[in-house]
Amino acid sequence: MSCRICTDSPEATEAVGEAFGTVLVPGDLVLLEGDLGAGKTTLVRGLARGLGIKAGVKSPTFAIHLTYPGRLTLHHLDLYRIRGPEDLEELGLEDCFGREGVAVVEWAERLGPHPPPWAVRLRFEEPGPTSRILTLTGPSEVVTRLRAAGSGVVRR
Repeated sequence: MSCRICTDSPEATEAVGEAFGTVLVPGDLVLLEGDLGAGKTTLVRGLARGLGIKAGVKSPTFAIHLTYPGRLTLHHLDLYRIRGPEDLEELGLEDCFGREGVAVVEWAERLGPHPPPWAVRLRFEEPGPTSRILTLTGPSEVVTRLRAAGSGVVRR
């Protein structure tokens, strides 16, 4: 299943993330894909707020994996510096998937073509300087839940 969500500002993208965070459940895995500066970390900041996380969220590019406690633990991963599958095996990042918390992976295209079947992909496109088209694909139960949460926040 898939759906598209359009935002017209970084604040709107963050608001979508916050709405998503309110409905995420333990074990959810959100894979973010898009160019540098597309709004992935902006969305995660909102998502963290929706999970009740008080700490400021920053990009984990150099740390690769940051954890934030909230209503659910947020495992925020950034694969920008990952060169290939062998790097992933050494890091053991798959241990974050399907756990009691929620995992969000920036630069998820570096996971390869076969992510866990329960994962939701969120692809960022940049039609304008501040506008974004977010295409959400994955299991219908999760996409439906996220789409319903974001429906009051943005236009389709």
